[in-house]
Amino acid sequence: MSYNGHLVVDADCHIRQYWDLDRTYKERMDPAYRETYARFSEASAAARRKPGDRGFSEFLWPQLPKRPLGVHEAYEARARSGPAEGGGSRSSTNAGVEIDPACNWDPAVRLRDMDTAAVDISVVFPSSADSFCALRDAGFEAALHAAYHRFMHDYCADADGRLWWLGASTFRNIPETIAQLQHWAKSDPYFAGMSIPRSCPDGRMLDNPDIHPLYAASQELDLPLWVHSGANRPPFTPWTDAPNGLYHAIGGQYAMAALIGGGVFDLFPRLRIGLFESFSGWMPYLVERLDDGYKPGSAATPKLERSASEIVAAGNLFCSIEADEEHIGYAIETLGEHPWLFSTDYPHNGSPWPNAVPMVAGKAIAESAKIKLLGENAHRFLPQLAGVATASA
Repeated sequence: MSYNGHLVVDADCHIRQYWDLDRTYKERMDPAYRETYARFSEASAAARRKPGDRGFSEFLWPQLPKRPLGVHEAYEARARSGPAEGGGSRSSTNAGVEIDPACNWDPAVRLRDMDTAAVDISVVFPSSADSFCALRDAGFEAALHAAYHRFMHDYCADADGRLWWLGASTFRNIPETIAQLQHWAKSDPYFAGMSIPRSCPDGRMLDNPDIHPLYAASQELDLPLWVHSGANRPPFTPWTDAPNGLYHAIGGQYAMAALIGGGVFDLFPRLRIGLFESFSGWMPYLVERLDDGYKPGSAATPKLERSASEIVAAGNLFCSIEADEEHIGYAIETLGEHPWLFSTDYPHNGSPWPNAVPMVAGKAIAESAKIKLLGENAHRFLPQLAGVATASA
């Protein structure tokens, strides 16, 4: 009960499973893919330039240097000062605090850091796993995800309900994704549902009818879907060359426009979906634009039955906030206190850890909004948290 007697739920933190690939995947791989994994791991290790590098990005989605804004050629810009992300043996947050990389395989380290940050419960996303869709072999992609699920089952098992985890979807094999969803929903009380990317590997949006069986299965199990990915790596969303602070927001808007316009929440009216690491201050604007531009039952949106504002008001769509966002007060005033989820992005660079809870506590918003944002809304998004809340009380 870390905020005035109320639970604090970090609905978006991460494991960097690529920091030590073998520790996560090697012993948990399907035997049919162990030789393939060994080659993959060896190639990834050879491509790493410093601790914490993914390695596999070098051959899965190699990129040309980006042109910095305001110059014509990339070489005209001076080199960035300071170490790149993941440099050294640790990573640093926005507060300049170093995070022990052992948090990626030792839950005791993570729990210690959660206590430091006044976080009661963390929901853990994989990092970059959605980009395994760049592998030629979709079977190997699914095997990597299945091995990761076994790792997370073990990682969260003895944390007394403080650690929850998300499955990684294989969008090139929706039946396998559903099988993983159903298996872990029955087998692990701390499984929180599947994470899905902001778009499909083939470029289609999230209104894609091929995904409908996953929506139906999630609705049936009363587990939400968690939309999260990068935009400058597979599966790509528009304007991948945009600055980091912009492409994440564009990715969230891209997903939201498809989910609402495609009638996903009308076809599956009890389904809950959250948008993560895309900021939230743009939500009032986009809801207004979709209310104006999407006409229920029109030729452009034939499956749509409700307006965007009605869908948000009904509790189908949630969005995580960044603790240092300046305009969350306006977003709450416009769309209400109920759609927002708290997140830290720990242990990634750029995280406000360990200061995220004090940042929210210091905002000029109603106390009821702080309580909902920091934890209560997460209980509505993921009702399975109720048992942990009762035990903590």
